[in-house]
Parts: sequence; C-alpha cells; structure tokens
Amino acid sequence: MNPREAMGRLGPTTVKFDIGRGGGKPDLTNQDIAAALGMVPAGLGRELLEACWWPDGAALRRHKLRDAVIALVTPELQRQQRRLAEARTDLGLAEVCIGWGGAATAEQRANRDAAQQRLGRVKAQCWPISTLESLPTLAMAVISEIARRPHCASCEGRGQTLSGELLMTCKVCGGSGLGQVSDRRRAAAIGRDESTYRAKWRVVYEWMLQQFGESEQEASWALQRALSSAA
Repeated sequence: MNPREAMGRLGPTTVKFDIGRGGGKPDLTNQDIAAALGMVPAGLGRELLEACWWPDGAALRRHKLRDAVIALVTPELQRQQRRLAEARTDLGLAEVCIGWGGAATAEQRANRDAAQQRLGRVKAQCWPISTLESLPTLAMAVISEIARRPHCASCEGRGQTLSGELLMTCKVCGGSGLGQVSDRRRAAAIGRDESTYRAKWRVVYEWMLQQFGESEQEASWALQRALSSAA
C-alpha cells in the first residue's frame, strides 16, 4: 500500500483513493493505518506527513508542526548570525591593523580587501531579516508544494528507481518523488514578486523544501514499514 494514499484514507472528505484487493475490499482498515502512523517516530517528518496527506488530523496538532519547524530553522539562523558576526569582526580587525604604527602595507590592505569580500559573501548567503515573521507563510507554501506537486517523471513519484536488480534513490528528484515547480509559482505562494523571490527568498525556500522533503520522505518510509507489518 502506498503510505501517502493510506494517509488520504484517514480523511475521506478531502481525499479518496481506490486501494485494495479485487472486489474493493481494502487490505487494511483505517484503524490499522492510524495505528501504523503511531509507529512513525515523532518529529518534523511525522508532522509533515499529516500536514500533507491528512490535513484534518494535522489541524488538531498545529502547535506540534510549529514547534518542529522552529526547531529545524533556529539552528540554521543561529549559524548564519555567527558567521556574519565573525566576518564583521575579521573586517574590523583588518581595518584596525591598517596603519597601526606606520604606513599601511600592501599585505594589510590585501587582508582588509579579503575581509570585505568575505563579509559580502556571508551577507549574500544570509536569509532575509524578516525570515522569522515570514516563517508560517513559507512553511505552508512548502507543505502545499510537497502535497500538490506533480510526480517526478523519472521515478513516477516513487522516489526510487531500479538499476538492474538494485533499488536506488532517484537521482532526478533526490528521492522526494516530486517534479519541478517554477520560481513564479513559488513567489506567488509566499506573496512575493518573482524578482524579489529570486534575489532574497529562493535560498530560504529551497533550503526548507529540501529539509521538509527529506523529513517527509523518511516518515513515509517508516509508515510504509509499519503498514507492511500490519498487513
């Protein structure tokens, strides 16, 4: 049973799938599926699995998803701020050294220029200042994309391909099973114009998409294992 389709069965008012053996009898009951979901490790992946494929259930646990997303994003924001502070300190030290006790040397000027360039690179890699306040919008846009994006044409949405007799992670989609989505569509999803999205928000969105996608995929595999044991 496809674990994502199984999740859809828990919310029949929003998603319906034809799952089961001949004659229409399902392999597993909704109680079996719910029990298997309970075997998926708690955390971001499980919350995303529900948010994408069982929104009615996820609506009862919004705070869990919020906390999981914040726990994911906070270390990255802190890492960026540390790198930015270090780069600014390095530039400040390089500027102090210029002319200390005499005329500036070529080496001192080169060190200052290198520090300026490093600070510029670090600033360019940092997320926008308003990332935290935009986090709910970003998270919902990424979740919506995962839930609605077309299947990867290479693996047909399975996330894996066969190489001879070896089952391998799909190289095209990285195992997510998802197809490509345009910058214009993503910009619209977070309420930005396309040029602003590309300049400031694409790095944030794509980072979150990768992290969310990997977590959701791992949870999906865990659910599949649990469903196989229950079958």
